[in-house]
Amino acid sequence: MKNIAKWFPYGIPDTKTASVNVFCFHYAGGSATAYKDWALSDTSVSFIPIELPGRGTRIMDPLIEDFSILIPELVTIILPFITPTIPFYFFGHSMGGAIAFELAYQLEHHHQLSPEKIIIAGRHAPHMPDPSTLHSWLNDEKLIEELKVLNGTPKEILENKEMIQFLLPMIRGDLRLHESFTYKNQKITASIVAHAANKDKDATKEIMVHWKEVTTGEFDIQEFAGDHFFVQQLGKNYIDLLQTLLQANVIE
Repeated sequence: MKNIAKWFPYGIPDTKTASVNVFCFHYAGGSATAYKDWALSDTSVSFIPIELPGRGTRIMDPLIEDFSILIPELVTIILPFITPTIPFYFFGHSMGGAIAFELAYQLEHHHQLSPEKIIIAGRHAPHMPDPSTLHSWLNDEKLIEELKVLNGTPKEILENKEMIQFLLPMIRGDLRLHESFTYKNQKITASIVAHAANKDKDATKEIMVHWKEVTTGEFDIQEFAGDHFFVQQLGKNYIDLLQTLLQANVIE
């Protein structure tokens, strides 16, 4: 249980009394801390941030930079916490959206298990070309410029040479992980909800609408004001929106 607990920095998933379990996957360069307020919020929805090796509370663990290695590990970690009495969902922001989708596919394809919905924020559909200009092979200067454009890294960190040099290997590792994802005609039965931002050039509503093509289930898309990090910028308002969305689905 000790090793399993490392994946869940804000508590092992409740398989007895929770009404809804939502496994949350972070964006490239982030960590489970992105969802700390979600996990600690007083809601009937149980948000469960996943901590990947080499990030956040696991900063000393070796990075995983390949989807073919990460996804089987996640399947093993999450399977014991999927029960027939508690609905489960996946939430993924940016890179986390790709993780949520592939994990849902593998669970369905190999274990006949499927989340009620997967909620994808700020990422193009897996079968569409990647419009992003943020890549692992950029030199340090260009990579920092791209991070500034995304507006998700505090200025104090970007301008602190020691801090940014410490973080760049982790960011590159996440980018390599993201780039290792390949689409092989995967399609899921779980419903997909896509959340786009009107100022996110890589994941506008027009770009994200193509998620409807990789599910045989229901599809919905919502647009928000903001940039790539609108999820964090909206704060509690976004948590409340997700809670309403998930509770409505349970009641139905």
